[in-house]
Amino acid sequence: MAIEDAAAGGSPMSPEIARKVVALFQRTGPPELETSALTPQEVKLLSLLASGSTYQAAGEELHISVNTVRNYVRSIYEKLHVHSKGAAVAKAFRRGLI
Repeated sequence: MAIEDAAAGGSPMSPEIARKVVALFQRTGPPELETSALTPQEVKLLSLLASGSTYQAAGEELHISVNTVRNYVRSIYEKLHVHSKGAAVAKAFRRGLI
């Protein structure tokens, strides 16, 4: 039966292995889905924040208000699935965005 399953494109596995696979998926959860890519302006902002700029300084550099900076930061957090500036910067570095 396993040979027939493999020949048909299936992936036969024992019940013990199947339980381990299911347990692994339950522990790790679903993979993160890529949402929209960061806009060029968001990448510039994240790069400025990574280099230590304050929201005010970053806004001045990008010629946008502090409120716009905050809106961009919220968008960046949502797109990268993070909740802090440090996590956003780390994830952006890992992905090669900055």
